[in-house]
Amino acid sequence: MGERSSRKEVFHRPAASWHEGFPIGNGRMGAVVYGDYKREILAVNEDTLWSGYPSETWPGFSREASARAAEFCRLGRNREAMELLETEGRGAGDVQMYAPFGNVILEFLGERSIEDYRRELDLGDAVIRAAYACNGRQYRHTVFCSAADQVLAYRVEAGEPFSLRITAEDGFLRHTDYTSKGFLARGECPGRNSFSVTQGHGPLSFSDKPEERGMRYVGLGQVVTDGEGVPREEGLLIEEATRVTIFLCIRSSFAGFDRHPFTQGLEETALAERDMAAFEKDFDAMLAGHIREYRSYFDRVALDLGESPDSGTDTDQRIRNAEKGEPDPDLAALLFDFGRYLLISCSRPGTQAANLQGLWNREKFPPWFCDYTVNINTEMNYWLTGPCNLDELAEPLARLNRELLDNGRITARAMGREGSACFHNTDLWRKASPARGKTSWAYWPFGSAWMCRNLYETYLFSGDKDYLRGLLPVLRENALFCESSLSETPEGLAVCPATSPENEFLIDDRPVPTAYYTEHTLAVVRNLFRDYAEACRTMGELREAERYEELLGRIAPIKIGAFGQVMEWDREFQESDVHHRHLSNLYELHPGRGISQSTPELQRAAEVTLERRGDEGTGWSLAWKLLMWARLENGLRFQQVMNRLFRLVDPEAAGQCKGP
Repeated sequence: MGERSSRKEVFHRPAASWHEGFPIGNGRMGAVVYGDYKREILAVNEDTLWSGYPSETWPGFSREASARAAEFCRLGRNREAMELLETEGRGAGDVQMYAPFGNVILEFLGERSIEDYRRELDLGDAVIRAAYACNGRQYRHTVFCSAADQVLAYRVEAGEPFSLRITAEDGFLRHTDYTSKGFLARGECPGRNSFSVTQGHGPLSFSDKPEERGMRYVGLGQVVTDGEGVPREEGLLIEEATRVTIFLCIRSSFAGFDRHPFTQGLEETALAERDMAAFEKDFDAMLAGHIREYRSYFDRVALDLGESPDSGTDTDQRIRNAEKGEPDPDLAALLFDFGRYLLISCSRPGTQAANLQGLWNREKFPPWFCDYTVNINTEMNYWLTGPCNLDELAEPLARLNRELLDNGRITARAMGREGSACFHNTDLWRKASPARGKTSWAYWPFGSAWMCRNLYETYLFSGDKDYLRGLLPVLRENALFCESSLSETPEGLAVCPATSPENEFLIDDRPVPTAYYTEHTLAVVRNLFRDYAEACRTMGELREAERYEELLGRIAPIKIGAFGQVMEWDREFQESDVHHRHLSNLYELHPGRGISQSTPELQRAAEVTLERRGDEGTGWSLAWKLLMWARLENGLRFQQVMNRLFRLVDPEAAGQCKGP
């Protein structure tokens, strides 16, 4: 066990927006808490609240279209290949959306003169606390979300009587009933909708037909107070209290990725009532149990980079100081702990996997639908599980991939291939088919094949052979798909045609994404074959291991270009964006295993590639660069990139966030 951490994020003002709030979660449910002393907002989420229901979707690109596109690329007619695939993909629809529960609001009544305000997120015990003086009297707010009790708890304590109004609203909530002791809020997510990243969304579907209706959900709030509860149509009024505690349980009708949430769904109200009845309403005992359970994960690792002189300063001020070059080694350790905190809070055995925003979303139409973008972002969420001794937290990712197999087989067969495949987006209903949009992201069926790298590394860290035995079918089906996707080329076996996720090259000064083959795609295949062969040997399947080892030796090797870089495409095209945020052609360096100190020429080529890409980028891209410079053992460049992570941005400014 690591030493007890006391690292905290600290602010001396409430959050001005959702982006500045503190996230809490128990893996399945959670909230972003603003910490406001006048109108407190809890933006609440539950991980099965998605639009839609299971449905057959357009299966994907035909074998004939892929073969024609490959021939176009072989002949140097790459633009025609792109146009062919984009025409072929017009029948696709994108994923469904992750939806918010809504907001629970605490509105404090009366005039309030506030002094000495402080709010903090204690990463060591997963508790949010706020304290201040109001009219000269002390107030304390305490918030946590317990996995042990499946409840979100919020307490306000004061040195004087106060009054507040509690309401549940927004999101897709339809109706809230208030009693003197709490509330019952009912909602329903939209039915199945047709969305497109490039074309936007249309009107939401709320049909009267049961088979077209979406996920039902309920929030059950119980209020314990020494004041008086007065139910009103507009909310629950609490009068003359010195202590108010709210317990919130949320459940949906979700019965499985392959079950209709309305016609075949669970009884969500009964589930929430069971949660509420399962614990004694002792706040302090519940808090102690929550901390013990959370620390069983968090205390497995400790990072000490040295003390910082301003560790008690506002976190945003510490970031400003770091921007100016002031040393703050503990700020990096704070970020490390925050990353662990987030995954522990949004991914637990039995929950859904962490999505693009983990668990937290306030928008009815979230960016990129808050989906599982499996050409980097979902995988990145789970890179820390092995190194931080959090293997159990990868269980939702393994289950997601097991559940993708059936739809993935349909997708693979539609492409004339074997095994199972998943394109670049998936959702609660385990969509595996392509999404509508540009070929640069839409024509890429290697989502599960990439996630297999995460899943096999979980075994390498844990050594759990029972886990590996359960993983073998996922590895096998994806290996079959990759094997059946390979074609003979002069350089060796390759997937033809191929893209390098979201990147493009120039032909006649116009961007094109479709190449005869790409290093990224081959790197995914190499690593999958390598991992699968190792797994087969471990489990005694020697003939299968030998077959994939032989195939591995026949795959086209990494090419080094004129600048000494790892070539991204089969030919040395002019790059559309030399500084592109994706580092797909360096997959063998990270997360793959093909570039290391034992391959010095390739290692140098990887370094040149990183130098050409530059040290700028969006947050997730910088994190990927950090990992690559670490594997290259270049501490100076690692520190240069690390410094770029500590920059404040306006959370509400348009254009701050680029695509996944």
